[in-house]
Amino acid sequence: MKTKMFFLVLMFFGVSLMLYAGGQRGDRPWPSRPIQVVVAANPGGDSDFNARAYARRLQPILGQPVVVQNIAGAGMALGSRHVRNAAPDGYTVLLHHVSLMVNYAVGANDFGIEAFEIAAIVGRNGGSLVTVNSRSPWHTLGDLMAASQTANPQLTFAANVGASTFVMATNFNRAGGNFNLVDLGDASERIGQLMGGHVDVIPNAIGTILPFLESGDFRALAIIDTERNPFASHIPTGIELGFPGTAVPIYYFMAFPGGTPREIVERFTDALEQVFQMQDYRDEIRDAFMQRPVFVRGEAARQQLAAQQAEILAIREDLLVR
Repeated sequence: MKTKMFFLVLMFFGVSLMLYAGGQRGDRPWPSRPIQVVVAANPGGDSDFNARAYARRLQPILGQPVVVQNIAGAGMALGSRHVRNAAPDGYTVLLHHVSLMVNYAVGANDFGIEAFEIAAIVGRNGGSLVTVNSRSPWHTLGDLMAASQTANPQLTFAANVGASTFVMATNFNRAGGNFNLVDLGDASERIGQLMGGHVDVIPNAIGTILPFLESGDFRALAIIDTERNPFASHIPTGIELGFPGTAVPIYYFMAFPGGTPREIVERFTDALEQVFQMQDYRDEIRDAFMQRPVFVRGEAARQQLAAQQAEILAIREDLLVR
């Protein structure tokens, strides 16, 4: 009898200890371990830069390491797929842009922004440039567009199929061009191909192109945006030059897997907004990528991204024709 009572008491304390430990783990305040920010592109580009500019400054605010992980591939579809399938516990965040919506439009992924809890739009790139080699005969966008209509063989326009640059190239064809869209991967690969004379035109973020403009190797014909960049105001937009429908603004946003508790999303967004207000952050994005600070949080950000996604889906038929 005593032995039986001893085991019952021991079992009671064991179960109580397990419940207590589980409760302690569940009650630990967020964040209690490192947070991973997934970038769906290779290191060194504009997306990676923006993720790291925030991550370094988030760590002291949140009290935990904020680590950037690059998961590139499939026109940026792999990184967003990884985050969408991650546990909705607040420890995996996606930094992405319009390529998420393009992936959805062309079927590289079967989901759009609805699959995520949007924290905020955390930036806007300085604009992508229609760029040619300085040895080329084209000095204006009009020259290039006219040449594309008669060139034999076709002029080649580099694009990452299924990503934002694919929409840019497609839009120039929709505006009257007749380019052969060539899949050449990320920004650094496109630069190398243009430098070597293997393609005729590339669309790259202004920050990645600037050194080559300054060296005289490349020539920028237009900015692929709705407005000029104030830090390079001499470069006109494609719209100004008579080619409507060619603007593709790039908004960087951060988002959690769907189902992540809203209180976690809000606390993370508060931390993001603190970084946005820092002068050293604003100086860094201006100096490195000629960006102006942009921040839109919560529902307003979701609505803005949903509107851009609707625009991308509206030209789905053109994106699927190659």
